Amino acid sequence: MIRTLHATVKGKAVNLPALRLQGVDVVLRGRLLRVGEVFDEYWLTRDGLPAIDALLDDLRHATGRPDVFAFTQRVPDHEPQHHGHVMEWTNFAVLRLSSYEHWFERQIPASTRRNVRAGEKRGVKVRVCDFDDAYVGGISSIFNETPVRAGRRYWHYGKDIETVRKENGTYADRSIFLGAFVGEDMVGYLKVVCDTRTAAIMQILSKTTARDQRVNNALMAEAVRQVCARGIQYLLYEHFDYGNKTGDTLTRFKQSNGFERMDVPRYFVPLTLKGATALRLGLHHNLKERVPESISARLRAWRSRWYQRGEASAGN
Repeated sequence: MIRTLHATVKGKAVNLPALRLQGVDVVLRGRLLRVGEVFDEYWLTRDGLPAIDALLDDLRHATGRPDVFAFTQRVPDHEPQHHGHVMEWTNFAVLRLSSYEHWFERQIPASTRRNVRAGEKRGVKVRVCDFDDAYVGGISSIFNETPVRAGRRYWHYGKDIETVRKENGTYADRSIFLGAFVGEDMVGYLKVVCDTRTAAIMQILSKTTARDQRVNNALMAEAVRQVCARGIQYLLYEHFDYGNKTGDTLTRFKQSNGFERMDVPRYFVPLTLKGATALRLGLHHNLKERVPESISARLRAWRSRWYQRGEASAGN
């Protein structure tokens, strides 16, 4: 039976239709074509995911089943394992780790090492923090520093403290919360969610006023130190490339910190006749994925100028 799942998507609270099966929530997206996927698949532990054959069997018999079910293999399993399903490639930004010293000396360029050292020299101190009132307050102060980031309206700006607490406290029992401080002022934070062999960065953010202090480099260095101390072999930072968009600022930051692109299989399984037809016609991709990058880049530039003009007007 379909139920309502309360979630946060791109900074907004939303209600998603979902099926509870095999101990996980399968959320349903789309109107004309409903595509199902395990909610928070990327953030769940490997052991917390059900056997795919058992989940598919339950889905085929479920009332309100999706037209297509999609799932992705887990890093570092990059060789296809589920034959017989429609497969495409997706990618993740992956940092292979053995020790902090090896990362610092061998996996990052001299420019990144200088940035890490510069942060230390400029008074940035990074430490593991408890997820308490002080830490949540620090996150809130970073969120509310500016309404525009990276040329777009920042979706966390203006949120009340309890919303910040709720949204950032997910998976707290297996998360590392880092805070970057200059004196008593928290100028940046990073959250990494751990599994047994892998860990994934959920958020890294710093104040724009502290940009010259290389806060994000200091946070990343401490994140590497912490996950290496736990014997974790792979640190993930979401996608390396997003659709047709390549070589942007975020990708360059990942590259400069030793992350590499790892392509892994993503599978699409039709559960209805409509789903089978849609897969044959390639209609399981949304419209945004079909827009050429040349057009998308112009639209992003226009959006950035629009928000910057609005921010400048608000400041006058």
